[in-house]
Amino acid sequence: MSYLYILAVIILLYGGMHFFTEMTHRQKLQVTIILLLIVVAAAAYNAVSDKEQSHVREMILRFNQHETLECGGVQVNDINFTLSVGTQSFIAREGTKHAGRIFDAAGCR
Repeated sequence: MSYLYILAVIILLYGGMHFFTEMTHRQKLQVTIILLLIVVAAAAYNAVSDKEQSHVREMILRFNQHETLECGGVQVNDINFTLSVGTQSFIAREGTKHAGRIFDAAGCR
């Protein structure tokens, strides 16, 4: 929704450039296209970032529900690993065969 507001501002900016500047039509279009590309890139980045964060939240939820995850070919569960909320990673407990290993939640399935 906020992207619609930004699009409206870009249209208003183009209108302002059209009536109040001595820029050529080509220059006005170039400025407008650059601004639109920035907005589209920001929207794409946000979409990808939201998808990645959703995946991480799902992996943490599944771990907290005592499910076994696969992270880098290793079976990760709450018996052999602990969850580090701050780094969103799974840390192997001492005394297990994977002791000292850390797996990022984003890389799990």
